[in-house]
Amino acid sequence: MVINYSPISAWLSLTTGALTLLMGLFVYFRSERKQVHLLFSLVAGCLWLWSNSIALLYLQINNILGLDCSQLVLLTAVPIPLLTFFFSQTFPNRKMHYSAAALTIYLLPSILISYFILWGLIISANPINDALVISLGSHQLLFYLYIISYFTLAGYNFIRNYNRAPLIEKNKYKYFFSGILSTILIVVGFNLSSVHLFGSADLIFMGPLGTLILVGTTAYAMLKYRLMDISLVLKKTTAYSLMTFAITFFYVLVVIIFESLFRSYYGRYSFWASIPAAFVIAVTFMPVRHHLQNMTDRIFFRRTIEYQQVIKDVTKLIVSVTDLNTLFRLIDRTIVRAMCVKSVAVLLFEEKAKHYLVEKTNGHPADFLKQQLSPDSALAKYLAQAKDAVVLEECRSQQNSSLSSNELKAQMLAIGGELERFGASVAIPSFTKGRLVGILCLGEKLSGEPYSPEDLELLLTMAQEAGIAIENAKLYRDITETRDYLNDLVQGSDDAILTFDLSGKVMSWNRGAEHIFGYTAEEVMDKYPPFLSRDELQGYIDRIINNDTLKAIELEKYSKSGKPLPLLLTISPIHDQAEQIIGLSLIIKDISSLRKVEQLKHEFLSVVSHELRTPLTPIKGYLSLLLDESLGRLEVKQKEALKVILGQSNHLHDLIDSVIDISRIESGRPLELQKEPLFIEEVIQASLDASANAIAAKHINLTLLCPSEKLALMGDRKKLLRAFDNILGNAVKFTPVKGEINIAIEKDHDQLKVSIADSGIGLEDGELEKIFKPFYQVDTSYTRSCGGIGMGLSIAREIVEAHDGKLWAESGGLGKGSRFTFVI
Repeated sequence: MVINYSPISAWLSLTTGALTLLMGLFVYFRSERKQVHLLFSLVAGCLWLWSNSIALLYLQINNILGLDCSQLVLLTAVPIPLLTFFFSQTFPNRKMHYSAAALTIYLLPSILISYFILWGLIISANPINDALVISLGSHQLLFYLYIISYFTLAGYNFIRNYNRAPLIEKNKYKYFFSGILSTILIVVGFNLSSVHLFGSADLIFMGPLGTLILVGTTAYAMLKYRLMDISLVLKKTTAYSLMTFAITFFYVLVVIIFESLFRSYYGRYSFWASIPAAFVIAVTFMPVRHHLQNMTDRIFFRRTIEYQQVIKDVTKLIVSVTDLNTLFRLIDRTIVRAMCVKSVAVLLFEEKAKHYLVEKTNGHPADFLKQQLSPDSALAKYLAQAKDAVVLEECRSQQNSSLSSNELKAQMLAIGGELERFGASVAIPSFTKGRLVGILCLGEKLSGEPYSPEDLELLLTMAQEAGIAIENAKLYRDITETRDYLNDLVQGSDDAILTFDLSGKVMSWNRGAEHIFGYTAEEVMDKYPPFLSRDELQGYIDRIINNDTLKAIELEKYSKSGKPLPLLLTISPIHDQAEQIIGLSLIIKDISSLRKVEQLKHEFLSVVSHELRTPLTPIKGYLSLLLDESLGRLEVKQKEALKVILGQSNHLHDLIDSVIDISRIESGRPLELQKEPLFIEEVIQASLDASANAIAAKHINLTLLCPSEKLALMGDRKKLLRAFDNILGNAVKFTPVKGEINIAIEKDHDQLKVSIADSGIGLEDGELEKIFKPFYQVDTSYTRSCGGIGMGLSIAREIVEAHDGKLWAESGGLGKGSRFTFVI
């Protein structure tokens, strides 16, 4: 057997060995560095040494450390079967357990074969002219037996473990077996056949090239957890192997032709023979490879390319879809038709409900809709963190793996259970701005084939685009629903709700406006409103533009039939995105019924209050007679009881007066005064006498500062007394036990000034004016415990103002007391 000098073959062997070593190192450093990764890296390292020794064989470097290059080739190949056997024990995720004695037994055949190689009993090489003559020794059969034995044991382990493995690991084994098949075809086809059948060793460099395919497929199976469809792998492996064989065969012929030409011309091999061969290879390689690859794809993988193209086209389309149902139909039909899956379920995150909800199904029963998935579920959490597809078989594989931690097994069990609940073989996440907004759950393929990486990559890409489209569609749906909801509210309102542009023309007119005014929308749209004059309308527009507030404006207008309409009008501006006013919104309430109700209420209050006052007058008269003992002497306890009754009668009389005042104020009638000359000190003293018991009960320290001369004025004695009673009663009510009340009377030019200061709970600045509004009370627990209806200060101010005076409040803040002052 003769090996000719060939630097091209040596270069191919060195390149193949370097690639093999790089893949071994890549697997080791990119993995978890388990036994299987270490053994794979060792196998790759031995293959690298083997490829380099073959390169030395082609370069005819025949003496290395006292060994000829043929012996070096076999010596570097000796560890490969043994390491492959050990590798078969650990692939893909297992542990190997051997004692030191067992390892020694396995190593003995390797040591023995190495000894035979070193002594030249298996192979030797002798240089003759420009070639090496290889001679096989007497013990060559032992070498073949050694190789066959360990590879047979390794094959047995692979097949046994394959039968016990779950589906995802079986795919790894099948992928590994496809690499073995390609390697065997190449090694047997070139190495053994050329050596034993044709007596030539010129093509043994194809052996390292074949092992490179095996190393590549195995590395992919170990590092790529999610494997390709094995049927597709086998087709591609076969097709691309044939393509590679064709290209290699063509270029080998090119090299042989140029070498033969130069050998026939010069009578020996020349270096210049490699230059034209290299030029032909460099110029034609890329076009030939591209043409053959396209032709192979069209012949073998047309269906795969077609459905992948369909998904790519749909991915471009879904971005422009704004209707959620249309988007669901597009995704659903595309996946079912193109990928031929049994079932599809689309889950979307609902912001209000805070969970994922099944919005669309295909291949599931009707009651499958609206099933929920919590964001805290194992599946949702994993998808949100991993941002990758989840495959059911992968979860089961991790769950059953002896290398998985208990925590990982529990997580995979929970994820697998949720996938099964949704009938999913794979779940694809969909993200928008980093948020998991949707989950696409796909059932098994009708063919039973697993999802390939190309499938999952395309689905992930589609889901990513779908996430944006889903968010846009949900936003469009929410806007549409909100618009329809608001439109229903506007149209269903009994009030007239209409909008104008800045020219005053009607832009919208609801059914409430039709009912109130009698005009249909067709009669008033894009016209000036019939119930407002042009000047009146322009005045409202100008006031809105000037940022005036127009609320609760009472109007008297007429309907289309001439019916008078009491109305309550509120006008608001309509802004565009730039906050510019572009129109007006009017809400008009027909208050005809309210006016009638108010009139009935006023009449009722007036009648009831007068009817209550009628029996109260004789009650108070007879109480006074009893207390004066005009009807007989009374005991002390009887007098005390009668005083309480009289006090409560007076309180009831005040409440009746308040009701009468409320009725009068709401009906718009002015306060009637019966003025007479009076001294203010007498009015104040009468009020103090009436409140003496309340002041004494709280042990309040009261002081009264009066001028030396009495101050006279023209006023209504009863109403001024009532005003002061209300102010003083307010001070007594909110002054704590043992507090202080200071009353000062003074003349200020031509005015009379009275101030009542207390050490009570005080007021905040925002409350100083509000307390004079009818029925307003400061919202504190102390205020609520004191009772009252909130009319006292309002009535007091009205009485003072009816005397052309003024009443106001001052305070240093909460807890710092208050001062009420009025001038007349």
